[in-house]
Amino acid sequence: MDSLITRVSLGGFFHVNCKRAGYTVAVVPSKLNDRCANWFAAARFTLARLAVEPLTLALALACASPLLATCSSGQARAPADGSSADARDGSRLEMGGACPPDVGPATDLNCVSGVADFPPVPVLHFQIRPPLDENDYPYAAANLPLDGPPPRSTVYLSAQGSADPEGDAVSFFWNVQDPTGAYLPIDPDPTAPYASFYPNLVGLHTITLEVTEAHGLRQTGQATLAIDVRPIPCADDGVSPPCSDGMAIPGGTFVAGSADDVGFPNEHPSHMATIAPFVLDKYEVTVGRFRSFLAEYVGTPPASGAGAAPLAPGSGWANLWNITLPVSQDDFSFAISECGGTWTADVGPSEARPIGCVSWYEAFAFCVWDHKRLPTEAEWEYAATGGDQQRTYPWGNEAPSADFAVYACLFDGRPTCADADLPVVGSVAAGAGRWGHLDLAGSVWEWVLDVYAPYTGAPCDNCANVIARDTTVDGTPRGYRGGDYQFDDPSSLRAASRYGFDPAYPQQTIGFRCASPAGVSAPDAGPPPDAGTIDGGALDVGAVQ
Repeated sequence: MDSLITRVSLGGFFHVNCKRAGYTVAVVPSKLNDRCANWFAAARFTLARLAVEPLTLALALACASPLLATCSSGQARAPADGSSADARDGSRLEMGGACPPDVGPATDLNCVSGVADFPPVPVLHFQIRPPLDENDYPYAAANLPLDGPPPRSTVYLSAQGSADPEGDAVSFFWNVQDPTGAYLPIDPDPTAPYASFYPNLVGLHTITLEVTEAHGLRQTGQATLAIDVRPIPCADDGVSPPCSDGMAIPGGTFVAGSADDVGFPNEHPSHMATIAPFVLDKYEVTVGRFRSFLAEYVGTPPASGAGAAPLAPGSGWANLWNITLPVSQDDFSFAISECGGTWTADVGPSEARPIGCVSWYEAFAFCVWDHKRLPTEAEWEYAATGGDQQRTYPWGNEAPSADFAVYACLFDGRPTCADADLPVVGSVAAGAGRWGHLDLAGSVWEWVLDVYAPYTGAPCDNCANVIARDTTVDGTPRGYRGGDYQFDDPSSLRAASRYGFDPAYPQQTIGFRCASPAGVSAPDAGPPPDAGTIDGGALDVGAVQ
């Protein structure tokens, strides 16, 4: 007995067997009547999902009956126009899929038996966090997450619910293509019903699930969706919690700087430093936070002594620095726009990215406006090295990679530097410091309070470098720490690595974060000291390297 197979819309098939007097004929028509095909397509799509297979089958066979070959005692006739055939008198249509045994030479009966066979229905869901159980896959093509998944994170896939309408066993096959068209590895195996992949590139990734019948025609149903792999912002506006949150750091003592056989000369000599408890911003200051500051800026500088470190008298704002600030909001906005970086004149998609193009004086003024201050160099290093854990990098001692820091233009996964290589703050969670601070290594450099000058080797207690030359605006370098998204020297990401630059000149790759006291009241602000340093800092500014 031969089979007549006619393809119809949406991948459905008819298996048709013709039996008459011990022989079989099969005629394959060229097409279905358009109206009938459209009705069948809609019905199959709807009814198959309602599990009303008999009704679907009835409609399908009714529509297709003119196309079925006739079983006759003579030679089978092909349709004259190639698209239809007449059912002969005396033929029977059996819904169960098989002709009864009374059909044969003695009965002179004709029979057409039909069985609908549709492709499997794939069901594709995913999760961007470790699923709690087999049902914890909330996202699908019609329900994509608002943010993410971020690059270098695991995406979890589920084929649960995929099935063959006729109840046949099915097999699975996953593939995922990144924005370049390359296929990504699937864990544990592309044929697993639950699988995962690890996107490295920023951009659209295409996920395809193929579900194939184990028997019969081995038809395949396919589901595809695209997800936009992007870093997840702390908040879309760059301001709302947790973008502005500070995280407490307990006080303690650690070894600042590097051992003689480690690092660069400006990190020597190492020395003991004691730090009082304080609070440090979890994230670098964002474009959105700086926009809020600029919206209230009218050219008024901070009050004299504002922004001082609580245990470093004379470290606050000096009136002689007033001339370093823009005279108006428009001038400020224009200066940042001319510099470039992440800033945009209007609110846009960069609100949660770190602000750059801000001078040391402007960063100082922002922190005062935010009721905070710049962290001292010792405080910053204490946070980055994890205090007495003495970490080489904020995340620990493992060598730098794109999994831990935004640096060397590696973030978007492509070989050249691009704007996407500087993402929103906090994009690399694995690089968090001991107390949860993000981007202490990479992203943008961060201004610190201190003058940049050599260490003395003397122990210091809440020290900050503040010298007489702070009473003028003469380009005395200020310190900055942490590395940036472009710089490809991984040694810059070490907690002890330090640099200095003219505080009056903004750079696209230098940003900042603010600090505040933790239960410590600032002393009465006074003028900067006449000379020297505050408790164990630098002595000879002229020896800066």
